[in-house]
Amino acid sequence: MAFVANTAFEARLTNNENDVLANVAGLYQASNANADCSAGLICARGDRVEAEGFTGIYNENTRIMTASAAGAEEVLYACDTHEAQMLTSASGNSYYIGTETLGLGVPAGRIGNFCRINFDGQSIYRFGIGNVSGDLGDNKFFTIENGLLKPAAAAAASGKYFSLEETGAFTTGNIAGFDYVDVIGHIA
Repeated sequence: MAFVANTAFEARLTNNENDVLANVAGLYQASNANADCSAGLICARGDRVEAEGFTGIYNENTRIMTASAAGAEEVLYACDTHEAQMLTSASGNSYYIGTETLGLGVPAGRIGNFCRINFDGQSIYRFGIGNVSGDLGDNKFFTIENGLLKPAAAAAASGKYFSLEETGAFTTGNIAGFDYVDVIGHIA
């Protein structure tokens, strides 16, 4: 899966500081194979990841993550990247560079951070406009479709959905980056 442009994720207003289970390590997969995971992709937690170099021994803290098809899973997470650009020199040495970090996804095969989304009617999350599947228009609600936010005219009658809190543009350094949507998670 290729990275989606203009994706990002930030937990804006939550109680995560008091919840040690709010952030978990995950290995993103699509069709049972390691794949690139765009920032803010909404995922479902799967089985534990097998420890590298061992057969039948599983990492207690790392889970396989897959894109949520429709948000029906009991617990959902968003890919909360803390990635940095990596360059490789002609000699084969790789170096991290702390520039242009907004919206970087997790490369295939790398362990990333995934933040649990609380559908409590209070917690606010910021997603990049690339995390919205379709035209926002006048819609004030979102359902989940293939790991992205799908605009809707009305709140879902059942299941999980998001309401729009506000929109704006990310500030990255001294420039305005791409647009964002701030949303609140709800359960109907």
